[in-house]
This record gives sequence, C-alpha cells and structure tokens, in this order.
Amino acid sequence: MPRTKKKKTTARKPGAQPGNKNAEKHGFYSSRFEAEEVKRLEGTERHSIESEIDLLRVCMDRLTEQLDFSIVYFQNKDGADTNSRDDHYLKQLNTLTLMTQSLATLERTHCLIKGKGGAVEKSITEALEELRLEMGL
Repeated sequence: MPRTKKKKTTARKPGAQPGNKNAEKHGFYSSRFEAEEVKRLEGTERHSIESEIDLLRVCMDRLTEQLDFSIVYFQNKDGADTNSRDDHYLKQLNTLTLMTQSLATLERTHCLIKGKGGAVEKSITEALEELRLEMGL
C-alpha cells in the first residue's frame, strides 16, 4: 500500500508567527513595567550584569515611590500615641535593604569583571605579574 502525503491545512505566514516571543526584550518583565520603565531597560543587553543592575534599580525606584517615610502614629492598647510602624512598611523597608545589598554585590562584580582602571585592577595586575615572575614565565 503506497504512502500518501498529508497536506498542511494551514499555510505558514511570512514573518513572525502568532505567539512568537523571540523579539521580546525582557521576557516576563516587560508586561509588568510601565512604558517609562521599559524604556530604561531597553538600552542594555538582555543577559548581562548591566541589564540586571538596571532592572534592580527600576524595581528599587518603584518600591521607594511606594514607601511613605513620614511618621505614622498609632494608638497602643492604652490609648497613647506611638510612632511604631506597621508590618507592611517594615517588610517593604527590609526588601529595599536586601535590594540595595544585591545592587552593591552586582556593582562590585561588574567592577571586578569589567574593571574601572582603579586600585582593584592595579592590584590584580600586580599579583599576576608577581606570580608570573615566581613561576619564571
């Protein structure tokens, strides 16, 4: 019994097909950011330390805008005013602190990888030179 070829019922259209996400700049990030924030993120390569630094800064800016740094007074069970903050504010502040630490780590890593021509690069170069001389290379 000879084989018969089945013809495709739907023809492929030229260009990107529906659902194709190859041209998306920041994947799931882009749908969660406002136009101005996406603009800030467009200038960097997608899989780079610089793009992660930019992304973290956008998130930090957004969180900082949400924080209310003014003193909030609550009444304790005795009816006296106290300026202790609510749990949500403290969690936001903690998140901002963690983001700041992450940013510092990324910046330090970026500096070590790319170098800034400063003391770190000079120290590494000197250490490598000493090692080269010790090994007789």
